[in-house]
Amino acid sequence: MLYRDYIEKLLQLEDVIVTNIECSGRQMHIHLRMQQRLHHCPKCGAVTSKVHDYRTQLVRDVSISGYDTILHLRKRRHVCPKCGKRFDEQIDFLPRYRQFTNRVNLQIFEQLKKCRSIKDIATDNNMSPPTVAKIINEIDFKTRKLPEVLAIDEFRGNAEGERFQCILADPKNHKVVEILPNRRHEMIRHYLGKFSNKRDVRFVVMDMTGGYRKLMKELFPWATIIVDKYHYVRQITFALERIRVEEQKRLSDQWRKYFKRSKYILLKDTRKLTMDDRIQLDNILRISEPLRKAYELKQEFELVKASRDREEASRRLSRWIMRAQKSGLPEFIKVSFTYQNWSREILNSFEYPYTNGYIEGCNNRIKVLKRVSFGMPRFARFRRRIMHIMLN
Repeated sequence: MLYRDYIEKLLQLEDVIVTNIECSGRQMHIHLRMQQRLHHCPKCGAVTSKVHDYRTQLVRDVSISGYDTILHLRKRRHVCPKCGKRFDEQIDFLPRYRQFTNRVNLQIFEQLKKCRSIKDIATDNNMSPPTVAKIINEIDFKTRKLPEVLAIDEFRGNAEGERFQCILADPKNHKVVEILPNRRHEMIRHYLGKFSNKRDVRFVVMDMTGGYRKLMKELFPWATIIVDKYHYVRQITFALERIRVEEQKRLSDQWRKYFKRSKYILLKDTRKLTMDDRIQLDNILRISEPLRKAYELKQEFELVKASRDREEASRRLSRWIMRAQKSGLPEFIKVSFTYQNWSREILNSFEYPYTNGYIEGCNNRIKVLKRVSFGMPRFARFRRRIMHIMLN
């Protein structure tokens, strides 16, 4: 009797009576039944404990000491003495129409928070992938109000015929607001238009997509739009790289290979350059005049990034734009006009601390999820997985 009490405590299931335990291979079979108690008739509400018959159901539980646990649950079917309704006894740890316990359900929920494939999770729990997929379909997420800081971006999801999906997030509190099936303005406008607290949105963080800026100004004309720092800094990185590639084409094979290996030296922080790096950098800039000008503009923009406030950034950015336009480098002239067009939003990033760092991290985890799952073509399931993972 004491042995069975210990087994019941080990199972951590309430009101059960263990009658037998058998081990076969990697499986542990536990035979049990529920303690008898009064039940209410679901039809007329009468109280009864009268048993009509017994049925044994096989129920999967979480593993114990490496054994796959199978519960042989002897269930009672009661009959109401008043209306004759037959019904199963209520079992708290077993969901209706399920062949596994709530603990297995919870375990799968936790595993779904990781960037793992459905097939991998199903194998761990010794069940079929469609069964795990049904659990995903029970997960639902709804945002009731918009946050104070709203970030918007897109990612390549390739779900249900759409190459890109749109992600909306709260970078201040690190929460995903919604995943939209596409990046079309009609879809974004329709979703955001449903909220009654649009006035609460004070800041919108985004990349340098002109269509998004126009749409956000239409939806939130009172909000401050902030360009993410990474997205305007990489404009210079891309311009420098394009010049390096063009200069490399005009050189001999030996120097071309030398230039190719020097790609990261041009982009590296000068404070982290070694002596060999500095020698190589001097050789490169001495050979190519356009690349020397481009590198100087890139270094001068480091001063803009280091500005302490909006006013200082505004002065330095204006000087940089003038220098870039006089440089004679088409790539940097194009960047200078882009900065002029986005100057207000760029300068806002020096006044307010919000960035798209969180949303870029979300996009990275989405890429991992897609890779381990070999793609997720069904958008509804894809969205639920993303929202569930980002709660972790």
